[in-house]
Amino acid sequence: MASFCPKCGYKLSMIDIKPECPVCGVNLVYYGMEESLNKEADRAEFEHAAGQPAMDRFKFSTIGHPISIIRMIISILPLVATLAPMGKVAVSLPFFQETTTINIVSIVTKVFMALDIDHMLAMVGSEMVGKAYIFYLVALVGLVGVIITTIVNIVNMMFATAKKGIKRYISTAVAGIIFTVIGTVGLAMWLSGVTAAVPEVFNGTFMVWGTICIILAFVLEIVISIVYLKKDLKVKYKDMSMYLLSYEERKKLQEEKEEVKAEA
Repeated sequence: MASFCPKCGYKLSMIDIKPECPVCGVNLVYYGMEESLNKEADRAEFEHAAGQPAMDRFKFSTIGHPISIIRMIISILPLVATLAPMGKVAVSLPFFQETTTINIVSIVTKVFMALDIDHMLAMVGSEMVGKAYIFYLVALVGLVGVIITTIVNIVNMMFATAKKGIKRYISTAVAGIIFTVIGTVGLAMWLSGVTAAVPEVFNGTFMVWGTICIILAFVLEIVISIVYLKKDLKVKYKDMSMYLLSYEERKKLQEEKEEVKAEA
């Protein structure tokens, strides 16, 4: 308990055991709590108002405009396109034969699930298939780059209205196309190289449809970004100026509005 009453300044003695001041009657325990709660409310409202512009930009980047919704759908297309077939591999060994269709996801997944660096180095150093496996490593760099740029651009899409957001989105899509070309060339050279070296064991056929799907998806990202820039779309920010005022100021403005409304 305070030694002085916070309201009237009365000096409390040892016999003043009640929660109320014996002079003015104010509750010594809860006095000032309303003011403290108002300050906490002001702080919370201010933090909300300060963070609202970022939320407005995020909303506008994703679902705030029809073009934003179309861009969100297009941003997922490169990820879907990584499932498109890029080749067919037939392996023929004694008591074992297998033919499978490969795509970016299957290639990268198998490599990282059964990562054997020593085996890769041995294949690169092989006189028979060494050159082909150098292209295989090149293909891995390109295909992993495609997956990374695809994921990065999904994130970029969510923050496209930020400063240089559209430029980042376009540049990442361009990087995706470059990685696709690198991965495609490397994959095609690896398939043809290993097939030529050991045709009785390995037969690889390159399929161009996967490459076309991925590049087309990245091109659509660039096109929708150009349309976005041409439209010169602006974020619709929610007015939060009221919440930047103190509790007393907001209360006073509210009372004034109610008075005006009552007079009308």
